[in-house]
Amino acid sequence: MRNPVNTTIAARSLRTALGALLLAMPLSCLSADEPSSPHLEQSGYVRDPSVWQTPPFRPQGFQFEIQISSLGTSYDPERVRKSIRGYNLGEYESALAPAMAAEWGYSFTHLNGQTDGAGRRIQAGYPAPPTNRAECLPVIEAFLKRQYIAGAQHPWSSMNGHFPWHHYAAEFGFDQLGSEIGENINSYQWHVSLTRGAARQYARHWFIDFSAWHGPSITDYSEGKIWGENSGPDYGHSMSLFERALFMSYLAGAGQISAEAGGAIAFLTALDEEGRYRLSPYGEVCRRLREFTLAHPDVGIAVTPFAVVLDYYHGAYPGFGKRRAFWHFDYNAGDNMTWELINLIWPGGWEVMGRNEAGAMVNGPLGDTFDILLQNAPQKVLNSYPCLILSGDIRLSAAEMARYTNYVHQGGTLILNTAYLRDFPQYAGILPGAKRHETTSGKGRVIAYGPDFQVDAVAPIIREELARCLPVRVSSGVEYLVNVKAGSIYVTLINNDGVTKEPRSKPIIDASQGRTVAVSYQGKSRVSSVMDIKNHQVLAIKNGTEVALSIPAGQVAILEFRLK
Repeated sequence: MRNPVNTTIAARSLRTALGALLLAMPLSCLSADEPSSPHLEQSGYVRDPSVWQTPPFRPQGFQFEIQISSLGTSYDPERVRKSIRGYNLGEYESALAPAMAAEWGYSFTHLNGQTDGAGRRIQAGYPAPPTNRAECLPVIEAFLKRQYIAGAQHPWSSMNGHFPWHHYAAEFGFDQLGSEIGENINSYQWHVSLTRGAARQYARHWFIDFSAWHGPSITDYSEGKIWGENSGPDYGHSMSLFERALFMSYLAGAGQISAEAGGAIAFLTALDEEGRYRLSPYGEVCRRLREFTLAHPDVGIAVTPFAVVLDYYHGAYPGFGKRRAFWHFDYNAGDNMTWELINLIWPGGWEVMGRNEAGAMVNGPLGDTFDILLQNAPQKVLNSYPCLILSGDIRLSAAEMARYTNYVHQGGTLILNTAYLRDFPQYAGILPGAKRHETTSGKGRVIAYGPDFQVDAVAPIIREELARCLPVRVSSGVEYLVNVKAGSIYVTLINNDGVTKEPRSKPIIDASQGRTVAVSYQGKSRVSSVMDIKNHQVLAIKNGTEVALSIPAGQVAILEFRLK
């Protein structure tokens, strides 16, 4: 096996070279007259690797952490470490900073005067009801710094759970940005998009933490029931959802994935012939991810042609209870627009509690092709996206309006709801009574659609731009991610249908929910081979560009298109 460190360093050097090449390239997606070299072609889908390739946590690249915590009396800590090393399951020394604000959105809104999961006494909430949204952020910033990092040196680490406030941690100076998924948390894809988008906007490290809690229960294979009556071998999430979430997070570009309390959950209490704890079903999933990441340490850069640009003071709610921005202000038309847009991209993902894992991951109609930015993103970051979609109650400053106008002039596609034409008087005349109109401006385009703050008309626009800005076309019915590197395109296919699970019951698998998927290459190079590198299957190529395969309920395939 090739040395992962050397492979990662070589890949980084290649991306640097491609970045220099990109400086002379227009912002538009790859055009028909571009050369067909795989190296140059792949650079056409990643405009600026220096933005999209977020900083690694360490020179070796990706880290899969098996957290050693909550071992109870059933597991010996040293034997757990020996077992992790013996199975090469991952690493138990985290790359995350000890100065950690964990699940802080929920703590701020719900735990004032209570104790959080780490045993920390929480003092939170607004000392007086805020009169506007701008007053909320200083209160939240002061809470974070007082409660979690008082006196701590950098780096600081932020991990949000339910609340999609990831960008604010970066605004407050946090160095590492993360999301907790699993648990009872809404749409994992939304959280990945938020975390990666924030990491790209602020050039931060980013990570994903998977919690095995589900409802009032957690997976536990110990004989002593570490978490008491709340734990058991059939409690918590399905292993299917756990595996789908891990592979999605890795291909999405997370620098570290943490298996929360994995040191306990990954093992049975029985020993093997070498004195290691035997792997549990959860541990087998961890081993599959670990083996894949070692065999494929460089899966290129996740391609996200769209940035959804939210208003700075969106304060979006997490997906339960009444919709309130910053957990205080009733939603306005712009807030409802963002809710509807995210629900269009990942249907049913806002509300997942009590739905037996439905909505946590979905077969969205538009792929996982989106990052989330705030409206104050710098020009360099905006320019790295082929398409920008504004959403929410955005009020642009003069400097921000100039930034978005420059983005269009330099070759970007700005997708504007009619509500925002007030901030772009130069485009206000392009929609004379029509629901949609397109115009060119400089090297780029503006696509306006209406009615005000409604998103129904944006779906066909997104589909058209996907056909322009992705190197592959994927048939409907599955979740998909696309990664590119020189000479290869990776297409991750995830079927999220057909597996449901009550928190304290075995999963139910509906085999009839398998999906047949067609993937066709759209570029100028020639496809030399296609292999499902997760399931070790070579696929037959039709017409030189297309493959078809079946994805069983709750399963994952990762295709590598190798290009000549």
